[in-house]
Amino acid sequence: MTTLHATRQGAPAASTAVVALSAARVDGARGAVFGPITAASDRPITVVHGPRGSGRTSLLLAIAGRMRLSSGECRTLGTTSLGEVRRRTGVAGFDAIDALEPAVTVGDLVRERLSWALPWYRRTPRITAELAADLLEPAFGQRPIPDLATNGYDLEPAAEQLLRIGLALLEEPELLVIDDFDALRDPADRDIVAARLAELSRRGVRSVIATSDPGDIERFAELAPAVIAL
Repeated sequence: MTTLHATRQGAPAASTAVVALSAARVDGARGAVFGPITAASDRPITVVHGPRGSGRTSLLLAIAGRMRLSSGECRTLGTTSLGEVRRRTGVAGFDAIDALEPAVTVGDLVRERLSWALPWYRRTPRITAELAADLLEPAFGQRPIPDLATNGYDLEPAAEQLLRIGLALLEEPELLVIDDFDALRDPADRDIVAARLAELSRRGVRSVIATSDPGDIERFAELAPAVIAL
């Protein structure tokens, strides 16, 4: 495991890094939300470790190209272009962005997200159980895909998280940015999701996750994750 603590000194990492932060800072009405941070990761899994309220969600949004820095630089997948970063990253676990509508069915959720992901000239196909299984396999692997008629509020926590990841993957991102991994209260659920993220990394999709639990770092130990500590 490689631990890269946030620092106030140091040169920017090479552009080949998954994430390279150089004196990155976001300010709010009451002062710094986070930073300045200088850190980098070139690992398939990067863990942003810090308590709630430490600015970790804002840092993840900056990494995912969804928030501008107040100062410094955030380079994701070798670029600082927010538009390019957004095109190349997917997000999950952000309640203000990808929370599932409780009364909407899995089938409708898949169809809606697929319609966003397809080119404008492509008609969104009817979502069958077979198509959903094919589309969501990268996230679920051999785990059962939820029934298409299941409402969001009926999903078990691990299945809900995997569905959110699966929906993000429909846009074929190179990098997943996942907030509040520790919102999964049951360690067994975190084990399930961590195993799927590890498998995705082997398929070439890297992940940045945020958690307040240091035990989550050990869930990815075999991949020697980088850790950005807040």
